[in-house]
Amino acid sequence: MNTRGRSVIALLMLLLTAVSVAQPRILVREWDTRERLYRGEQGDQPLTLMLRVHEFSPGHRDIYSLSGAYRRGDSRTWVPVVGLHDTDGWVLYRFDSPLPGRELLDFTYEGSRFWDSIAYYRALTGWTERFEVNQEGVGIWRDEDDSAPLRLYNPDLSVYRRYSFLHLEDGDRERELDLTAFDMPTAGNQVLDWREDEQGLVVLLGYQHPSRPYALGMCGAGDESGLVRVRLDTQWRLLDWRTLALDSCLKNQISERKVTRDGDYRYRVQDSDGRWRTWLLDQETLDWKPVDDDA
Repeated sequence: MNTRGRSVIALLMLLLTAVSVAQPRILVREWDTRERLYRGEQGDQPLTLMLRVHEFSPGHRDIYSLSGAYRRGDSRTWVPVVGLHDTDGWVLYRFDSPLPGRELLDFTYEGSRFWDSIAYYRALTGWTERFEVNQEGVGIWRDEDDSAPLRLYNPDLSVYRRYSFLHLEDGDRERELDLTAFDMPTAGNQVLDWREDEQGLVVLLGYQHPSRPYALGMCGAGDESGLVRVRLDTQWRLLDWRTLALDSCLKNQISERKVTRDGDYRYRVQDSDGRWRTWLLDQETLDWKPVDDDA
């Protein structure tokens, strides 16, 4: 290859690199944390708890078993505990033998009903210490001979926590927006499309998540889904956002989507009263407006 050919290829590579750098990188980042450290008081003594999620229950995604340890007063010794996080709060046990706690940790009790099994785990016997904490972060500690009030400095009992952020990045800057600020869930979000112009950036997001955490109850197998349009200025500062709910078991709402001849999307949404409304999503502006069905 001659010198001129190499120069042309080098120039093309430079232009392609410049174009790729100029394009922002936009995606949804989701992750979770499954262990936390808590501090509080047991009676008049300081209490430190280190807890982690062991296993999720088979019927409710917000109910899970816990393993960990506590340290009380000036002691440097960590004492192992097992427990349950459910809709009422925590119950933690210390057993002299690890065997009684395995039934709780692995959800192996063969109860005929899900909530009966949760009540069973909350009433285990054979423990040497028991900690019970409600959703306000207060409760009671017991052993075989005594009891004392409990209080946590951090009342958030959710050892399992999920996060969902819109991540924006180019060669010079980086930013993340918490998607829960737009009433989106902490999981099941995605970037559908985006547009950039001299006014800033428009990002079209989609969400889909289970309607209820209790899988065996009403809408336990249902979904909530929809669209969220986020508009940012050239500095990626939030200007406004709007939501279009599509499918909802909780609201008894369903939708259907069709592609128009212009490549736009037409969403027909039926509410709980059986009324249909139609929305046209413009692929250029990534915005929607109500239209007549025959428009």
